[in-house]
Amino acid sequence: MYKIFDIDPEEVGVIEELWESNRIFHQKISRHFKELYTSITFEERMQNLRNRSREEIKVTVAQRDGRYIGYCISKITGGKGELESLHVTEESRGLGVGKTLSSKHLEWMKGRGCSSIGVRVAYENDDAISFYRKLGFFPNTLCLQLK
Repeated sequence: MYKIFDIDPEEVGVIEELWESNRIFHQKISRHFKELYTSITFEERMQNLRNRSREEIKVTVAQRDGRYIGYCISKITGGKGELESLHVTEESRGLGVGKTLSSKHLEWMKGRGCSSIGVRVAYENDDAISFYRKLGFFPNTLCLQLK
């Protein structure tokens, strides 16, 4: 069994290993933008989130046997919510961890009156796209980027 709980954005360092696993995964699956995933660091990514007020950011972790097995980070900007980052360890997938984490964040954003809620997914990440569709997300636009 696992437990889910929120942490203060200042404590986000506890998920660095999970975040790094997520970064490496995206680097491996990216056909055109590997360098984007190579160049970003945990500190750079989290600094933007640490500068937000507690009303604008939510960080939730999943833990089993004292080990972190997943996390979800969401933000609210101008009344719009976004699932920023979600990761569950490979061996913990299929247990409902990702669904529990993301559902908690969707409830938080809806409870704060967000006019829209979105998530950005790497084009190549078919599993994540399927996962978010099961949560009720639909494609809206496709952003194409020059390499």
